[in-house]
Amino acid sequence: MIRAHGAVACLALSAFCAPLTAQSVLLDGPTGSTLPSITPAFSLVAMGFGAQRPLAVRLQIGTSPDFATGVLVDSIFVASDTVVAIQVTRPLTSDARVFWKARVENAAGLAAESLIGGPRLVPSWVTLLDPNSPQGNTLEFRRPLFVWRSAAVTPLAGRWKYDVEITRGGRAEQGTAGLVDTVYPAATDLETNTPYKWSVRATLNNGPSFVANSISTFLVRDPALPARTLLYQNFPNPFPSPSAFSTCIWFDVAEPGARIALDVTDLRGNLVRTLIPGIDGQRDFIPGRYGQGAAGTGSNCDNRFVWDGTGNDGRTVAAGVYLLRFQAGRAAPSFRRMLFLGR
Repeated sequence: MIRAHGAVACLALSAFCAPLTAQSVLLDGPTGSTLPSITPAFSLVAMGFGAQRPLAVRLQIGTSPDFATGVLVDSIFVASDTVVAIQVTRPLTSDARVFWKARVENAAGLAAESLIGGPRLVPSWVTLLDPNSPQGNTLEFRRPLFVWRSAAVTPLAGRWKYDVEITRGGRAEQGTAGLVDTVYPAATDLETNTPYKWSVRATLNNGPSFVANSISTFLVRDPALPARTLLYQNFPNPFPSPSAFSTCIWFDVAEPGARIALDVTDLRGNLVRTLIPGIDGQRDFIPGRYGQGAAGTGSNCDNRFVWDGTGNDGRTVAAGVYLLRFQAGRAAPSFRRMLFLGR
């Protein structure tokens, strides 16, 4: 849990080298709002303990400043010097807010405690980088490359290993286990025009682990022209979600194109919001796929085709179930149910 070693000489401060009658302990920890590592290092100076050795040192790190609960590290070791470097080897909990203190006691029972240090934020064990836009991602390749990073850790704590999982609708589609690298190319082709999510489980020395999930969905664009005109289910549904203020709407238009009407209604069929034609006035659509964000924009949603839970008057509607009504030319309209959670 802890590695400590004594300094070869006292600090170049006469106060630290001169005999003291009062005992005191200085515990110096990392600066900044976030720890540089999940296994941080500390330096300790014990003053006024005389020549008796060894010294018993107790280091505590916890999520509460009174250390009554949430203690993550509670380690006792002996030191032969009054200046000690301490290396934590037990990984601290991902994203925790921590405090620390130390207590030193000699064989004669003289003891002192340091001031409480912190709070500091423990960095996330693993952070997903790409694809991981809050608005979703639209990709061009059916075997995308997944990239993440991990927090710094002392080699004494072991080496990171990763399990990667790609899911569709909550069901695992593919993945791998035991990676030591922070990239993963998809092993097989993913379906096009299908929302996926992904996650990484980071583990140290087959011990504790932490799972990071993608913020939103990603999809692989299908460049081919659609064979039929249709409306897809909006997503997220229900909405809003932690990562999306509005819901995204996709639809396909087959040859030879069509005049499109897209509306939000209540369950009685009363008009709530007209989405097509929108502010640009477009009604006629050539064959193609609509609603998907452009590749490279960091979003899998075209902002022209979203609903944010407001009516034509700009006011937010009541929470509840609404219908998305889609009509192409003179064909019968199709509907999708949407659950608006309110604001």
